[in-house]
Amino acid sequence: MKKKKTNLGKRVHVYSSLQEMETQFAKDVETLGKEFTDIAEEYFDMRNPWDQSVMVAILTNMLAFVEVQAELDGDSLEKSMKEVYEMNLEDYRKQAKTNIGKIK
Repeated sequence: MKKKKTNLGKRVHVYSSLQEMETQFAKDVETLGKEFTDIAEEYFDMRNPWDQSVMVAILTNMLAFVEVQAELDGDSLEKSMKEVYEMNLEDYRKQAKTNIGKIK
């Protein structure tokens, strides 16, 4: 994969404003999120229980790894991960309701 311009891997970030930081964060999430989504769509049928289970195993392992790395830095991401999960879960439920009956 060709590395796209993100601020990933930098330990120190310098921004001129909170808005600039938020914009870069959203860009980093979108850039890499698109790559993860492309892989998921290529390899997984998310309506298949087997594929769902494999995806859940991968994601929970990744989340546990990230949490342990944060703890090594004296941080905890568990609460914020749960909050972001709940927010995204609600958004996806709303999308699912509007897409019921539509063929993709």
